[in-house]
Amino acid sequence: MNPRIVLFSALVLLITACALSGTVGVEQHRWWSGLGPVLPHSTFPADCRLCHQGTGWNDLVPKFAFDHEAETGVRLEGAHEYAQCLRCHNDRGHVTTFQSKGCLGCHEDVHEGDLTAECTVCHTQDAWKPVRQYELHQTTRFPLTGVHAFTACNRCHDGAEVGNFLPADPECLTCHADDLARTVNHAALGWVDRCDRCHIPTFWNNAEVND
Repeated sequence: MNPRIVLFSALVLLITACALSGTVGVEQHRWWSGLGPVLPHSTFPADCRLCHQGTGWNDLVPKFAFDHEAETGVRLEGAHEYAQCLRCHNDRGHVTTFQSKGCLGCHEDVHEGDLTAECTVCHTQDAWKPVRQYELHQTTRFPLTGVHAFTACNRCHDGAEVGNFLPADPECLTCHADDLARTVNHAALGWVDRCDRCHIPTFWNNAEVND
């Protein structure tokens, strides 16, 4: 047979197999070809029927459960408790290799090293969505007061939408230059800095001349 035909046939079979595979509906312990080879079972009980039933390896016994803490000594908390086993135990290497790196062993650092490597400062195991952002900002050189506490992060920090919180200048005019430009008399009177002499962060239009 023509080698090109053989190669073409093989590619068709491969593309078809990839198109039919997917993670939709895949249960926590079930096998999916995209997650790597089956784990070595050399340390598992010899009786396969403890976990498997029927003629297919994907058919597990009803209400199959694995007590991760009791069997391994590692307790799975939050979202990790419901993650697919093969997300951590796959062909990338022994899980301890990635565990030794902490969160960064499995989770990409979208902050590109600009923030602390201790992900738990902002994240919990329940969900990857950051928490305690207001409290953390209060420890910076620009504590959030008034309307600043409700302003979207990206209004001051470029890249905040993708998790890259670039440093911001705390001076008022860094963000409020347009407000200054719209005034009628500020420049003529020399009121072009130290906005806090008259303005308070509760509302920009409430101004009281104190100096």
